[in-house]
Amino acid sequence: MVSILPTSSATGACRATAPSNIALIKYWGKSDASLNWPANDSLSMTLSRAHTVTTAKKSQGMAAHRIAFGTSSDTAIPARDNGKAQQYLEWLRTEVRTFGPAEGALDILTNNSFPSSCGIASSASGFAALTLAAVGAWTGAKNMDQLKALGISTAHLSAWARRGSGSACRSIDGGFVRWTRGNSPEQQSAGTIFCDDHWQLADLIVMIDRSAKKVSSTEGHARTWTSPLMKMRMSGLSERMKHVLEAIESRDLERLGTLIETEATEMHAVMMTAIQRTDYFGTPTINFISWLRNRRAAGNIEAWFTLDAGANPHLLCHPQHVAHLREQIIKNFPDYKILEDQTGGGAKLESLEEKSDGH
Repeated sequence: MVSILPTSSATGACRATAPSNIALIKYWGKSDASLNWPANDSLSMTLSRAHTVTTAKKSQGMAAHRIAFGTSSDTAIPARDNGKAQQYLEWLRTEVRTFGPAEGALDILTNNSFPSSCGIASSASGFAALTLAAVGAWTGAKNMDQLKALGISTAHLSAWARRGSGSACRSIDGGFVRWTRGNSPEQQSAGTIFCDDHWQLADLIVMIDRSAKKVSSTEGHARTWTSPLMKMRMSGLSERMKHVLEAIESRDLERLGTLIETEATEMHAVMMTAIQRTDYFGTPTINFISWLRNRRAAGNIEAWFTLDAGANPHLLCHPQHVAHLREQIIKNFPDYKILEDQTGGGAKLESLEEKSDGH
């Protein structure tokens, strides 16, 4: 049941909106699981419409944080690990105290605009939004500029969000975001490489399977190291990153598409060859990808796919080709829902108190 947030005893009310992201070079495998230190650099495109909205209020009448999960127009948000979120918020509080008081329990309500736990990076947008909302409520900052004035940069927010979910560090900034591993957990960083107005790409997410994946990403990361293909994958990622960055800089979609399809296929091959085999997709996804490639080879479609840890492909194309691509998908796969998205900006913070006062 969704709780009703208190109003009379609550202060510091704010709302954070954080985008999801789609990885072009994947984060898969951890050098240190406890610190979410990745095995390799990754690169993602921030999305615009797939996002998490989280409101937070500092309440004087509660001894512990209360986190409620609502629903968007047609998507139920599944229950999450409340214990993990509680622990994360207490860890975050100690970080925020470096910049000022961070007292009081928080009353939090969160919503996604897209299905959770099925390979659309809901944990990334979720922890990014949770981080930003909590920091805003504790500090009283009404927007990103006020956070910056307190000394809290997007780099701070990104590093904090990463401790909740690794890929959340890529959901603070907009455009094309690189998560750099660094030589130690303390040296890793994430930030925009190309802004969202450098290259507007469309992303059509094809919902083949809306159910929650059976193997969590956390477990998938742990299994990765048992694959005989992992060492080979790691050896080629630096060169692939270079080529992907060049393709984005020159706005060469065919080159980018070829690279990201190889990257996604390779990551899933690693999963499938682990000692505990992990299959995040089955025959329906394979059939769809085959159809896409055949149509592209025939010159009927200009779109390329990538897959995160789930069954639902992201199709990147130029915005002017969206209508035709959508029409072709609906004609051949009428049961699949399509979520249309595009390159987007970063996370946002706003005050709910100002809105309630009519300002």
